[in-house]
Amino acid sequence: MTTQATRGKVARLALVAALTALLGFTLGVDSRIRGWEALLSSEIVSLVTRTHIGVNPFLAIVSFPQPSGPRTGLQITPECTSAFLVLPLLIVTALMTWLRKRLTFWPIIGLAVTTALLFGTNQIRILTVVLMIRGMGFEEGYYWGHTMVGSLISVFGIGLSLVTYVMFAIRGGRRTGAA
Repeated sequence: MTTQATRGKVARLALVAALTALLGFTLGVDSRIRGWEALLSSEIVSLVTRTHIGVNPFLAIVSFPQPSGPRTGLQITPECTSAFLVLPLLIVTALMTWLRKRLTFWPIIGLAVTTALLFGTNQIRILTVVLMIRGMGFEEGYYWGHTMVGSLISVFGIGLSLVTYVMFAIRGGRRTGAA
């Protein structure tokens, strides 16, 4: 094995180790990621609704006033966080990095772009739930905002994210130029 091939294998192994560590880190700090998502969504909702939005980042709760009623709080659960959706992509990226013959950073770039898209999609979904609850009341607003429209937003956002990831990830596997 040549020195360059050995260095390439070591670099790939180091990148896989870093991705695996990131996977463990993400699992370990899931509650803090959800708290950060709640904090970010409180700022976005506050901007759009022009009302004071409360947030408890330790419990991942965003609370907001009802136009004609008490404050309502939404908690970002482990099932509703974007971090949950990034975990499989971390595993796939680590596998792609390890199994390729040469080191390429396209899957890593795809992972970064996809992560941003997934977090953005979740923020749009949270904003939709809040706006529908404020407009329709809790029962109907939560049903339509979370279950119906929110699910459509998630499906579209996840689909767009996966297509984007694949486009970046396979980019490094193609050879350009004449054969």
